[in-house]
Amino acid sequence: MSRETPDFTPREAVDRWIDRQRIDKADQTVIGYRGRLKHFVDWSEENRIESMGELTAWDIESYETARRSRDLATITLRNEMLTFRQFLQYFASIGVVDEDLPEKVELPDVKKSEQTDDTFLGEDNARSLIEAFRNGETSFDRGHAFLELAWYTGARMGALRGLNLSDVDLEAGHVHFRHQPDKDTPLKNTIDGERVVGISQDVCDALRKYIRKSRVDSTDEYGDRPLFTTPHGRISRNAMRTTSYYATVPCRFGDCPHDKDRETCEFFSVNQASKCPSSRSPHQIRSGSITWQLNRGMRADVVSERVNASVDVIEAHYDQASPVDEFRQRRQRHLKKLQFNEEDQNE
Repeated sequence: MSRETPDFTPREAVDRWIDRQRIDKADQTVIGYRGRLKHFVDWSEENRIESMGELTAWDIESYETARRSRDLATITLRNEMLTFRQFLQYFASIGVVDEDLPEKVELPDVKKSEQTDDTFLGEDNARSLIEAFRNGETSFDRGHAFLELAWYTGARMGALRGLNLSDVDLEAGHVHFRHQPDKDTPLKNTIDGERVVGISQDVCDALRKYIRKSRVDSTDEYGDRPLFTTPHGRISRNAMRTTSYYATVPCRFGDCPHDKDRETCEFFSVNQASKCPSSRSPHQIRSGSITWQLNRGMRADVVSERVNASVDVIEAHYDQASPVDEFRQRRQRHLKKLQFNEEDQNE
């Protein structure tokens, strides 16, 4: 005897789908999903839609129109609609909504220029900052260790935050990123994000100095010994961002590009550095690092493995090289193939 497919209100449906995503998605990803679908729940309740089974193609079009009227960035709208389509696909697969309904969700076209954040830590600034730290021109041990590691590995902030001392082998020269959601240290791509990434001797030296001189010897609530700590245990995500901003203010290696004096600048402090127009977030360091690795001649698939992002994503979102950089640093070698040589001339 068959049973009727249960119905759900939009709010109940979102809760159910979100719970399913927790099985194999990182916490921050799930939080993003919920934030995007909250707009659908609010819209449904405002329009007195009480049943998922009642949704029609007209409802989908009306919802899309409502979101478009908010004057959202195209990439933001596309991400919202993509999550909404995935949400509907699940309920179509179990017979709650019409099987054709997900295809009624239109994804807006996004120009490549709109898909990327053009503000990133450039190679020249990264080199100057790192050299200033290494030469003792400026000091901030935690910031130095963070910058060296973030730049060399291109890892996400969450992955760096999740490192324990036991994950860092300074003798062999590598770090091991692990997915441990039960310890509040998940990786974005869960188990697939686990990897061992090699680091240079200079990075090891910066980490060794930080651990020896400045790391607060504390454990987290699970008894682990994090690499980056505060007196309260593992560094928080907010403190990690603060560390990134303070480590990358450009006056650490030269004159302020905003005509301020470092000694009196209100932005040259741990708590105010994020307001400096030229300081950079962990994501912006990651973007710059991935571009740098590509410009150094590393194949995209090798970079993909190091930073745990697909080749397509790297090319669409992180490869920030200018046309001149691309010519000089990646394509110029091909010119040799177009030169005449003596053998050709003698034929």
